Amino acid sequence: MARLLSWPSGLRWNRWKWLSGPEAVGASASTSIGDYTQTVASPFGARHVQLSFPPMRGQLARRARGLVTALHNGANAVRVSFCDWDGLSIADAGVTASEEQRRDGVPWSNSMPWGEGRNWRLSKPSVPVAAAAERGATIIELAPEFWGHALGMGDWVGFAPFHFGHYEVTEVLAEGKYRIWPPLRKSITTDDLATLYPVMAMRLLSNNLPDADRGPAFVEGLSISLFEVFDYDARDYFDG
Repeated sequence: MARLLSWPSGLRWNRWKWLSGPEAVGASASTSIGDYTQTVASPFGARHVQLSFPPMRGQLARRARGLVTALHNGANAVRVSFCDWDGLSIADAGVTASEEQRRDGVPWSNSMPWGEGRNWRLSKPSVPVAAAAERGATIIELAPEFWGHALGMGDWVGFAPFHFGHYEVTEVLAEGKYRIWPPLRKSITTDDLATLYPVMAMRLLSNNLPDADRGPAFVEGLSISLFEVFDYDARDYFDG
């Protein structure tokens, strides 16, 4: 069975772009004798993204090349969490925090940091799902907590726990009720949570690691292309 890997801690990209998806597939068109054109397409195209990394050295450079090797040219997959750089701010997401907390994070409830002296990183909270929806549905409903009723066209959303899917709001139907694209990769229930950090399982499609220059100080110019593994395939064929 193929392996599902975790993304290396601290390894961050500084540029990305969608190469395709979730585009319609199997599209076709037919014209009637009245000159009316009917189009037909399946909406289940997979996402394909290119991630580019800044110059790196030392541990991060090792983690990057190790990730590429471990993915074995698409035989294995990796969990990829996406943060929308244009998404809701911490304040817009319903979190009240000082500038110090935004910069340095927050400690445990006993005011102590982790053993290495670092705090929890401040992040946007999750929101309960207000209504169940089957796999393939395009309408979701979220509870009136934090940002649950504050999303708009273009916002990204995902679900937890154990849900691989990256969705974009395409229409606000009512307060907390949204149309999304692509359709749900997995059913959701009121026990699930919505998150602004969607996670996809992705396999390596190509990379330019052999072309990334290792100069006197840094590995430069590394980028990788990843292709979405649907939630049900990740569960059937990947272990980890």
